[in-house]
Amino acid sequence: MFFYLFIFLNKHKRKLTKIISLVLSICLFFFSFAIFSHNDKLSTDGKYIGIDISKWNKEVNLQLASQEIDYVIIRCGYTSLSDGKKTKEDPYFKQNLKQCEELSIPYGIYYYSLARDENQAKKEANFVTKLLNNKIPPLGVFLDLEDEKFQGDLTNKELTTVATTFLENIPNQNKKGIYANHHWWSTKLTDPQLDKYIKWKARYNDKPTLEEEYAILQYSQTGSIKGIIGNVDLNIVVNKYW
Repeated sequence: MFFYLFIFLNKHKRKLTKIISLVLSICLFFFSFAIFSHNDKLSTDGKYIGIDISKWNKEVNLQLASQEIDYVIIRCGYTSLSDGKKTKEDPYFKQNLKQCEELSIPYGIYYYSLARDENQAKKEANFVTKLLNNKIPPLGVFLDLEDEKFQGDLTNKELTTVATTFLENIPNQNKKGIYANHHWWSTKLTDPQLDKYIKWKARYNDKPTLEEEYAILQYSQTGSIKGIIGNVDLNIVVNKYW
């Protein structure tokens, strides 16, 4: 029996070698894909894809979403004008944060501000500090500064004071930044004092491009990602900094 098997193998040696090579190539492909899919989900043009989420996205499944994204920026809270400018925790903050930590998804956090002066900015910063509870988000802590109705009449100097007061009153964080739309960055948030912070800009474009001075670009409000029902904000990062 072994003799005939030897004859068969020797006769078909060349074909068997090709088959084995093909099988090994297929295995190597799937192994490489598995490694890639658990690391950076780079788009074809070399950008890191991420989302920012809040209560407006309701419950999200970040285990599914992580198949398509590299990072998440979570809203931790906001100032409510309807409730007398009270600082409030986003109702989905804790569960979104927990998912990121359990799944080892890099994350940042942001706070939607209505501050108009130093005292209000300090109040918001103290609230965020308590919410963080000594956690250090890999992508940083961001001030969301964009409320045209409530802050749009502030001067550039006043907005700079609000931003710097908020960020400098959040301790033990080595990455801090500001989120604003393109118009605000171009016309209101122009003080060089703000250059030391991470700049996150919103500008919606089918072909997003990220200027060198900005670290993050929010380029869509109508993204579609696994694990999230409805639209979600999409962001890109070119130079990974976390």
